[in-house]
Formats: sequence, structure tokens, C-alpha cells
Amino acid sequence: MKRTPLYDFHAARGRVVEFAGYDMPIWYSSISEEHLAVRNHVGIFDVSHMGRVVVSGPDATPFIEGLVPTSSAPQPAGKSFYTLLLNSAGGIIDDIVIIKRPDDYLVVVNAANKAKDLEHMRSVSRPFSVEIEDITDDSTMIAIQGPEARVALQPLTPANLSEIKKFTHARSSVGKSDATITRTGYTGEDGFEIILYDSGINDNSLAASVWGDLATRASPCGLGARDSLRIEAGLPLYGLDIDDTTNPVEAELSWVISKGKTGYVGEEAVARYRMTAPKRSRRGIMMAEGIPRHGFTITDIFNRQIGEITSGTFSPLLRKGIGIGYINTPDSQVGTTVQVVVRGSPNQGKIVKPPFYDETAYGWKRTSSKDNSLTNLKQAS
Repeated sequence: MKRTPLYDFHAARGRVVEFAGYDMPIWYSSISEEHLAVRNHVGIFDVSHMGRVVVSGPDATPFIEGLVPTSSAPQPAGKSFYTLLLNSAGGIIDDIVIIKRPDDYLVVVNAANKAKDLEHMRSVSRPFSVEIEDITDDSTMIAIQGPEARVALQPLTPANLSEIKKFTHARSSVGKSDATITRTGYTGEDGFEIILYDSGINDNSLAASVWGDLATRASPCGLGARDSLRIEAGLPLYGLDIDDTTNPVEAELSWVISKGKTGYVGEEAVARYRMTAPKRSRRGIMMAEGIPRHGFTITDIFNRQIGEITSGTFSPLLRKGIGIGYINTPDSQVGTTVQVVVRGSPNQGKIVKPPFYDETAYGWKRTSSKDNSLTNLKQAS
């Protein structure tokens, strides 16, 4: 089992479990407490298990153009973007973030998919003059998430964080480590992800120092809160909500496909998928009672099966069960009353468009001051 450079902190203060081949913290205090810390203040996550791959060389841009459905060439250095790795059938190999730097690309992939992603990337790279370097073990990655993320991180870096806009990044330092600072995350909140280059599995002192400093300003959070936060924001998890049998159209991810983009892996299959309505569509379900879980059946009010839950949890913010699942497209209209079969009993819910919370009060789009009252939440009627 592998351990990140921050393992000693996790083992001393948190509940550690196996995840994607790593010993990782599932929580420190409780999932609900850490979840609400991120929604209302700021939390930090060790995401060093995520794969980090540098693509460089004279053909780096043409290679990236052929690898993903999102256009990279027109985007300026300093841009970060969410996109997909697709197979020739248009299935999703992984969802990834690509950081476009002045001289290369930094690709962040899901931890459990790193080996297959690297194999796919190297296969696609054969006609190109590129180098593909896995730097996962030579770096550390920390996510700082929540409305007070900038306040927590700013004392540790000379970079002006207010100048780093959503889905852009800067090269600077954090603590005593050289770093890439990108304004991204997977919680629905505003925040940053920092990649520290002067520390890795073989030299964890600098990373541990940065984490320790951040922990005086932010709540350490585990994988449990990261999962409940991303479900609340309606963000898919690879292996549950998307996989290589899922296409971007049914997954509601066709927005990553740049208009007029051609020449990428899976292009012909995706074009076919986009010609007609999908048979099923990914949707959110807000429960009146009960907690939906992966694999639970979704029915209509006549008990006819119309779909299945792929991710579900109890929302600490809404104090309700919420889920993500696939529903037959004719039955998937937002606002439709459905049922989720929880331990053999049908529990009423309603189809909603995520995120599940009121975006004026929570999340990176918030426009109002923080308000913890339930009156500002989307309620299931």
C-alpha cells in the first residue's frame, strides 16, 4: 500500500482506509462536520493520490488536441480545463483536468485510473514527438476548498491569489516549495489545488510543513466529505457515475466537446451519439425521506423501473438524502416525482438539476453572504 507525504498527519489524527492503492484519511472528526466546514468556511484535502503527468515536446499541443475533445490550442498558457479521455467507441476512459503551462501540459487523472490512462496516452502519442512523464511520486497535491480558501492560502504564497481566476493557474511558491497553484477543485466550492514539486514520497518535509500551516487556518478533511460535497454539487465520480461504457451525451458532459472540434479519439462515435436523444440521462434526485445508495432502483409512481442510482449520500447541508443516477430519458424531466427503492421500500423523491443547493448562497457562484438557514436551500416539495 502506498502512502502520501502527509500520511503521518493522517495516521495520527484521522481514520485511515485503503483507497486506490493508498492509505488515505476517510475523516478526522466526522463527515458532516468537515462537509459543513467546506461549505461555510474552508477545508483542506490531501489529493496526492491523484495522478500527475507532464506532457512536453514539440508536438505536445497537437498530441493533446488529438487526445481529448476539448480544444487546447486556442487556450492561452495559464488556462486549466476539465475534459475527458475517450475510447474509440466514445466511452469515457477517465475525466481529467489539463493545466496548460507555457512549455508543457500537466494532466491530472483519477488515482485508480493512472495506469490505464498512461497506457492510453502513450498509445495515442506514437505518431507525435512528445515526452510523457509520471511525476505523481515526486510531488504533493493539496486542495484548499471553501469560501475562505483564498484567506487560508494567501499567507503561504507571494502569488496574488485574487488574480488567479476560476480554471486558471500560476507558477509560484507555497511555503518553501516550488508550486503550481490552480483555481480548481471538486467540491462545488471556490478554492485552489496546489501541486508542490520540491516534495514527494521520498522527501515529505516541505509538504508536511505546508499542510501543517494550512491546518492552522482550515479544517483537515477526508475522502468522506470530499465525496458528499461532490455529490451535493452534482459532480460525477469515475467508476460509479461514469466509466468506459458511458458516453458524454448521456452523462450530461457533452459541454466539454468544443464546437467544430475534429480529429480526437472517439470523435466519430460521439458524433453519432449527438445525432439523437440518449436512451438514458444522468440526473439528480432529492429525496423526501430515505438515503439513496449506489445500485438502488429508481421507479416511477406506478412502480415501473426507470433507472438506477449511481451515487447517493445524506446531505449534511440539506439534511436530506440526495443521489445521482441514470433515468430513461423520456422519464427524466426535471421536477418529475419518482421513487427510489430503499431496502425494499419505495421512498419518494424528485428529479432535480444539480447542484442540489441554492447557488446564490453556496458554491463558487454564490452571490449572497453566507446563510446557514434552510430557507436558502432548494427544497423538495
